[in-house]
Amino acid sequence: MAPVSAAAPDRPGAPPDLGALRERWHAAWPEALAAWGRFTRLGAPTLHGPGTAPEGVGSFAWFSTTRVSVHVDLAEVVELGIEDHAVAVLAHEVGHHVLSPGDLTTSALLVARTRAGLVDQDQLAPLTANLWSDLLINDRLQRRAGTDLAGLWRALGPGTSVVMQTVLRADEILWGLPRGDLTSSEVPVAEREATLVARLVRAYADDPVGGAAGFAALLRTLLASEAGSLATAKDRQARPEHGDREARRRHLRRRRSTLPQVVCGQDEVAGAVPGGLATDPRAVEPVRHPALDPRVVGDLGLGADDVPPARPDTTQHAPGTDGEGAHDATGQALAPADYDATLRLLGLTTDAAASARRWYREHAAPLLVPFPVREHVRATEPLLGAHEQWDVGDELSEVDWTGTLLRSPVVVPGFTTVRRSVDEDTGDEPDRVPVDLDLYLDSSGSMPDPTRRVAPIALAGAVLALSALRAGARVQATTWSGPQQVAGTDGFVRDEDRVLDAVVAHFGGSTSFPVPLLERTHLGDPATGAPPTRTRPCHVAVISDDGVVSMFDDVVRIRWGARPDAELVAPHEGTAARAVAAAGGGGTLVLDVAAKGAETVREYAVGYRVHAVQSQEDLVAFARAFARELWGASTGALAGAPGAGSRPEGARRGR
Repeated sequence: MAPVSAAAPDRPGAPPDLGALRERWHAAWPEALAAWGRFTRLGAPTLHGPGTAPEGVGSFAWFSTTRVSVHVDLAEVVELGIEDHAVAVLAHEVGHHVLSPGDLTTSALLVARTRAGLVDQDQLAPLTANLWSDLLINDRLQRRAGTDLAGLWRALGPGTSVVMQTVLRADEILWGLPRGDLTSSEVPVAEREATLVARLVRAYADDPVGGAAGFAALLRTLLASEAGSLATAKDRQARPEHGDREARRRHLRRRRSTLPQVVCGQDEVAGAVPGGLATDPRAVEPVRHPALDPRVVGDLGLGADDVPPARPDTTQHAPGTDGEGAHDATGQALAPADYDATLRLLGLTTDAAASARRWYREHAAPLLVPFPVREHVRATEPLLGAHEQWDVGDELSEVDWTGTLLRSPVVVPGFTTVRRSVDEDTGDEPDRVPVDLDLYLDSSGSMPDPTRRVAPIALAGAVLALSALRAGARVQATTWSGPQQVAGTDGFVRDEDRVLDAVVAHFGGSTSFPVPLLERTHLGDPATGAPPTRTRPCHVAVISDDGVVSMFDDVVRIRWGARPDAELVAPHEGTAARAVAAAGGGGTLVLDVAAKGAETVREYAVGYRVHAVQSQEDLVAFARAFARELWGASTGALAGAPGAGSRPEGARRGR
């Protein structure tokens, strides 16, 4: 491609004429796509002029995996002096869609891995992830596609950042360039780190996620040494206006000298969800420094069994405000707190509850269980009959206009107009009515905070709620702790987000089950005589620990309960037992207790099945048991639920 140049401004300080430059850069787009293969297709880039680039992207070029777009600020291109490098810049941006990250989920994984490698420099994780992607893309383009990335770096200049010097020295090693071709002789270069970076790029050329944590661990000390003077993307807010062009040039040089600001920016749509991030085991693999990575340095003469393990002090973690680590105890996926931190770093959310909803929704999806659906034989079903005369005075909506026009093209009311008669026939197909779910979630101080830590007990609640919604049922979800600490959906709803908000909410107070709400829902209000608020059969489920005893305070003496002096009744006469019997859909208690504690609860929890869930394995066992119990109830009522038969959604009739 012929070199391109911007037209010189007519007067000092005037913004350049970018029309010709824009045409040249658009013309370079096909060649940039071809650098990644002749079948590569992507929408044309957005080339911004003076004052049209969004604030905060932090670079002259940026991309978006959610919008699948490429953007370049031509005004900064002119001021940086890289007008002649259209193919290199555009091909590099295409590489972010083809090689690394490629999609939003991989982008989030890269941030999660670099965050793990940086340990205590979370704010630098997005920049480090982007710098790692840039290295992989530039090496692929320079070596395989013949794109002149080295010329682009020469035009940009080395700057004075030690981190940038290390990266550029790694590029010199990768591309066989003499020392000092891209780097500056006036700035010290971390030669050992640069050599390891070069080896790391080649070792993980096709596995961006696999090498990201090691890259971050390698550069952590260098980044930390510059942390005091690092400029962030917000530095753009102090950029001089376009009228003072020389001041802008000095500003851009200053940015490059304090931080590798020439890495690409990333601008994602707020609220986008990186699917699969919460359950991807790659996000929590141990961090291995490149100097100890066999893929980078070989086995160092050791056998396969003698490879040094990953450093324990660089394991994935996210210190919380409560002073406790937030990593997943199972070591198989990001914890809710880590998941939220990753989304925040990408600018996808600012709400911990929204992140927790996504986390529990994704983890509950593989464990959804069949939910009960009641079958009622239809008394009648409509059966279309023959045409009959429509007379003036009949309902106009009853006219069958198709039949009328087929009878005569000339419409004469009362003579040519007809209507379709509808007969009734006894139906043999059952009318399927899902059983609603009344879910109560304990959020007292003894229960883990679902937004910070992995809470299998809360995950069990999400499994029940999402299973019910999938079957077409309505859910009333209530979070409770101490007296007057009750929140939830305030009635039966079909809104998944409102239900999951109740699942992840946490009061952290005392323990007092909302028995009056349970009574109003299924037995009616004793004070006003109002009927029950439920309108059809309902399954009652309670997520709690040993504090569930407060639900049976009229059966078991509790000195700290709401009614310590109340007269006790037999278990089957208690409010909880009468409520689950009236609900007509059975009851389930999912408790964070040991097996012995569950046996104690079974003695007085009449009408409820009791399950102990304290770990991920217990949760899977609960899901299996719940499904097995429902499949076995295809010809009869649920345990503790008198009346018509019920069967799980998806079950065959007559099994």
